[in-house]
Amino acid sequence: MENLKKVRITFNEEDNMAKYIEASEDLEVKKADVIVKARYKLNSLSLKFITTLIAGIRRGDSVDEEYVFKVKDFKELTGLKRKDLYWAVKEAVRELLEKPLYIPTDDGFIMCNWISGGHYVEEVGEVRFMIYPKLRPYLLEAQKKFLKYRLENILSLRSSYSIRLYEILKDWLEMYSRYGNKTEKLISLKELREILEIPRSYQYGNSSGIKKRILEKAKKELEKHTDIIFDYEEIKTGRKVTHLKFIIRPNPKKLKDNTPQFNYFKSRKEFVSLLRKKYSGNGKFWGYKNFSGKLYWLGIDNNGLAYATNGKELKDFNAIESAELYDLWLTIAQNSDLYKELVLEGVCLKELAETNKELWLELKEDIIKLKEEGLI
Repeated sequence: MENLKKVRITFNEEDNMAKYIEASEDLEVKKADVIVKARYKLNSLSLKFITTLIAGIRRGDSVDEEYVFKVKDFKELTGLKRKDLYWAVKEAVRELLEKPLYIPTDDGFIMCNWISGGHYVEEVGEVRFMIYPKLRPYLLEAQKKFLKYRLENILSLRSSYSIRLYEILKDWLEMYSRYGNKTEKLISLKELREILEIPRSYQYGNSSGIKKRILEKAKKELEKHTDIIFDYEEIKTGRKVTHLKFIIRPNPKKLKDNTPQFNYFKSRKEFVSLLRKKYSGNGKFWGYKNFSGKLYWLGIDNNGLAYATNGKELKDFNAIESAELYDLWLTIAQNSDLYKELVLEGVCLKELAETNKELWLELKEDIIKLKEEGLI
């Protein structure tokens, strides 16, 4: 995996509607929460194909955008050595067209294929896809609940169940854990079976059933290849196992300071970039400071310049003053898991102070501690 190409998305000179995707393992995947929990079953190669394609989608792409993979590049990305790779790719395209996914909605459900068309061009070793239009809103960062992870986490997983479980557990960890350190989630075997479309022949108690062939296998694969690990406990109703409690944590062996989440807090430049992305021109405030005994909320305008307001007075900052403010709050972000999480989620601190007193006091305690330690 060390010599992978960098991310490059270009347009075919002969066909301005085709977007070539050559993706590296650090490309970010985004999937709406409802897609993560949707009912479907694909083999592992098909899952990697469609997930790599999803990672290459951009909000500005046209509805009828055609995406192109070069099979040799996908082989390099996944590390596949199969002589029948081209046959396997054609089978993956067929499966994406023939195996639908079931997405519950507020007014019913959506049942559709992942792609509305696939064209395998054998002479040049290319596969061309078009995403089914109704899926596009669920694959773009326009929803409130989105799972994000790096593509590398699934590329080495051999089981399709391991890939699905990784996404579900990663989604739970991000959704239910305040600091991303640990979360526990209870799910019935019935619901898990439905989401993963586990065949009836897989029983929980059998030596070749759900426990051994899905859970234990996924547990080993996720610990070896992904950024999370998990344990699980069996919950019985009477003598029968009816529920599982998953305990999910970050994988200490895979934690990297160079992941997109932590890049933002390595330098002032990256921190300012994140603030501009989350807060510029939308009336949200990412920090506060006392000036002459008055509390001012810190914001960023449409031009990326820092300003402050106390509700009545407005104060603009020059470059030196702005740098001092960014350094102050960068130090807080580097030392407070709570503030780091709030910034990543784009939480407005002014609204937090007004609506969530408990969390606001917790943040203030972190800041008081940093002052006592002489860090700010």
